[in-house]
Amino acid sequence: MGKVISVRINENLEESIKRYSEEKKEDQSDIIRNLINNGSVYLAIKGYAKGEYSIGKAAYLANLSLSEFMDLIMDLGIRSKISKEDLLEGYENLKEFF
Repeated sequence: MGKVISVRINENLEESIKRYSEEKKEDQSDIIRNLINNGSVYLAIKGYAKGEYSIGKAAYLANLSLSEFMDLIMDLGIRSKISKEDLLEGYENLKEFF
């Protein structure tokens, strides 16, 4: 079981959560977890696309493996910005597994 965190939300967000909950027929807590997770991925993608994060850092922030993140940005049509440093970072990460 996860940790309980109390958060204040504004009325607009509360209404969005209610609408998604009704649409998806899911508990509001499930909708909130999904929104937070998807928001995290969105911010990582946006930061990567703007050049704020390396692909490795963006994958880490999104809590995805490097290959999952790469597949995601390719699916979204975001052009790869893989640099030599990114390739070396990926190589170093691979060495940890093998």
